[in-house]
Amino acid sequence: ILFSGKKRRLTIIECGCDINTMIDLAKVADLGAKLFYLSGMVHGEYQKQEIHNLGRFISVMKFRPLTWQTSHPYVLADRMEELTNPEEV
Repeated sequence: ILFSGKKRRLTIIECGCDINTMIDLAKVADLGAKLFYLSGMVHGEYQKQEIHNLGRFISVMKFRPLTWQTSHPYVLADRMEELTNPEEV
């Protein structure tokens, strides 16, 4: 989900309950030092008050680059496909 406004642009990526996924996502996140827990979806939507509280927290937060992130380049991939012909490998 991408949010943009006058002062900043935010991308929110939903993460599963897998610690390896959380670690990988934290490598590219400006908020990688914070974990936001939402209680779950009701009828396919997150609870309005929880999203409101999350937005309020993010809007007043100061973003500081993480040391690991500034010293390592990164790529966030949604999907990877192998295009090499199997016979050539």
